[in-house]
Amino acid sequence: MMTGQRNIWFFVGLLLLLYGVVILSIGLWEIAFPLAHPPVLSQLHAPIWWGALLAVLGGIFVARNRRRIQ
Repeated sequence: MMTGQRNIWFFVGLLLLLYGVVILSIGLWEIAFPLAHPPVLSQLHAPIWWGALLAVLGGIFVARNRRRIQ
């Protein structure tokens, strides 16, 4: 790979990591400040699970595809 170029999967990992952190923080906010009219099955806390999953997968993608210093 030429210098200055990055693998596309590195940027996919960054996006997954960013979206995961945002969704996870929204899920934690909903626990701290419950909604007045919660949606059906809100007790499952889906934003926390999906946010954590996206953040972990994004971290794996970033770690595996970062440029190594030579």
